[in-house]
This record gives sequence, structure tokens and C-alpha cells, in this order.
Amino acid sequence: MEPIILIVLVVLVVLVLLVLLGRSGSLSGLIVNGIVGLVLLFLTNLFLADDLPINLLTIIICALGGVVGWLIILVLHVLGIAF
Repeated sequence: MEPIILIVLVVLVVLVLLVLLGRSGSLSGLIVNGIVGLVLLFLTNLFLADDLPINLLTIIICALGGVVGWLIILVLHVLGIAF
């Protein structure tokens, strides 16, 4: 499979899981977002950018922002502004 197709599939699965799980608790939402962010960061390093760091800061951004946080990290990395 091409990396773009795989990333789109992962994002769609994550969105479906988030809708099914709901946002009942704030801690469970942060945990789910953190795990999803970690998986997305790993897949990004695997297929797109080899030097995107997976550290406490990037995981916190993904946990707070979810997929949008991951996209912000990716865009900032591609533009050379941060990370």
C-alpha cells in the first residue's frame, strides 16, 4: 500500500473510534488522543519523515490536540519552523 493511503485509512479508523468511544471523560480522551498521536507519529517516522522526534512535548501536543495536534507538528516540521 502507498503511505498516503495508509495514513488516510489510519486517520479514518481513528475518527471512527473517537466517535464510538465518545468524549465522556476528559482523562480517557487524553489517553486515547495520546495513544493515537503516538501511533501517528510512529507511522509518520516510518513512511514520511525519518527525523520527526517522538518525545514528551510531541506526545503532549498530540494528546491535547488529537489528530489536529499531529497535523500541526507535521506541518511545522515540514516547513522547518519547529521539531
